[in-house]
Amino acid sequence: ADSLARSYGYKLEQFRIPVSRSTGYLNKGRMPVVLHAYNGANGSVAWAPRRMDMFTIPSAYEPEPLPWSTMLSVHEGRHVTQMQFGMTNTMRPFNYAFGEMFNILASLVYQGMYFIEGDAVVAETALTKSGRGRTADFLNYYMMAFDQGDYRNFPRWLFGSQRHYSPNHYALGYMTLGGIRYLYDYPDIMHDAYEKSSRNIFYLPPVKKLAKKAGGKKKFGQVFEAVRDTMKGIWTSEIEARAPFINGEPVTATPRLYTDYKDNISVGSDIYSIKSGFLTTPVLVRIDSTGKEHKVTRFASQTSILSPSDNQGILYWSETVPDERWSMKADSRIRYIDPDHSSRKKNLTGRKDMLFNPSSSSNGFRISAVQYHPEGGSSLLVKDIYTGGTSDTFAAPDSVQLLETAWIGNDVYVTGLSEGGYGIYRHSGSEWNTILEPQPVMIKDFKAYGEELIFACDRTGVHELYHLNPSTGDLRQKTSTRYGASDFTYSTDGRWLYYSSQTLKGMQMFRTSVDSLINRPADFRDIHKYVIADRLAQQEKAEAEKTGSNKAVSEVDYSLSQ
Repeated sequence: ADSLARSYGYKLEQFRIPVSRSTGYLNKGRMPVVLHAYNGANGSVAWAPRRMDMFTIPSAYEPEPLPWSTMLSVHEGRHVTQMQFGMTNTMRPFNYAFGEMFNILASLVYQGMYFIEGDAVVAETALTKSGRGRTADFLNYYMMAFDQGDYRNFPRWLFGSQRHYSPNHYALGYMTLGGIRYLYDYPDIMHDAYEKSSRNIFYLPPVKKLAKKAGGKKKFGQVFEAVRDTMKGIWTSEIEARAPFINGEPVTATPRLYTDYKDNISVGSDIYSIKSGFLTTPVLVRIDSTGKEHKVTRFASQTSILSPSDNQGILYWSETVPDERWSMKADSRIRYIDPDHSSRKKNLTGRKDMLFNPSSSSNGFRISAVQYHPEGGSSLLVKDIYTGGTSDTFAAPDSVQLLETAWIGNDVYVTGLSEGGYGIYRHSGSEWNTILEPQPVMIKDFKAYGEELIFACDRTGVHELYHLNPSTGDLRQKTSTRYGASDFTYSTDGRWLYYSSQTLKGMQMFRTSVDSLINRPADFRDIHKYVIADRLAQQEKAEAEKTGSNKAVSEVDYSLSQ
């Protein structure tokens, strides 16, 4: 894995100074980095012993529109700067008593996990062209909730509820901290919080105190209300700009508690979907033509979208399977089920292959999938499942992470992720061709529909359905929804479009007559501008252009982070 180590080492050095500017702490010593090359996408920074753990198999399921090595280097690099304040000023003596564990304790006590992670998401958003702050799904629930009048206070959003859904602390931390930096033009709030805490151990909680002072508020709840109202105002104007919207007819009944329906797929007259929520772990369900729901089988939590074999009635998917022996190892296999005959799930591939996102050819004789390698890189695998099970592997275009696959005739189309974002590529014969040039937006739910490719994309700020004719390059937007939609599938008779959209009770399933869809030409280069994210990027650039703007470094080259 020496090439992988070199790639991560370069990225970590590239962002070492940029991630430090608005915290004020530069990692000047050597930082041990441990690469876990046989496990799924994740990362962490620990201080007992001091190290960064990088899990280098990238996510194959809806990753953010930037390479995984870039995401990890910025996000975890920011955590390295955050952890250092526990070793400075009046905090230093505690290290002799408690050792390296004190740094993590100090970070949790003084900043809280929500501000630690929220600040790291701010960094990945401000220092790259994408990051979670520029993806539609990340704050989508807040947009819908505020528009529907769900005005919970900060503690209720933070601690969650047994009755009402709450997004995770990453989203809450980013929205709150990014909103404070935007509202009060305060890019150094984390730096000041660390500085004051390190000099006065009784200055608690530092970010909330500084936010109140910057906003002239008596309570932090008032600061959060100002952030909430600002976000609602931005989202309301964006909703109005996207109108008018298509009408959606509910397919699933309103649940008592939060429930999601995802990965919808049409098979015959039925719709299959993965159902999960407060009352159930993931389960594959079948919704018949009368709207009645039938349980098929329990499902795993880390899976690809369902891919049907039209002439066989079989559903394929990929599933992450933890290793039975090694905790730092996981595999991904292709599995399938024939729901008309049995609820038993079967394996198409073994445990040793890291295969993701399968799709069946039009005749059902071949399966395509993407394969990830421990040494880095990805490949397209085409497997013949009826004549001996032979397979061919084709290396991905340079620096492209292959994701979802789809067939039109004998050609395989694949979504790919690179420094430029998501693009679409065609493999024909032995050659790769770019069908849609990469842009910093997300593409998911990628499928073939006749002679066209269909997918969900968040280029307008929310996910909508798009059709792409690969022969002509014609791209058209088919839906316009208030909060976005995903998991699109057409009914077998072509009369209805089924999809899931966010509600207070979860991602509920709707349908719209095909005759009611829009057919608007779309420019893939025309992408949504995220007001908060763009302001954060401007602040970081301004900090970089200052001389002596913080204690981390006096003069830096901002272009290194671009």
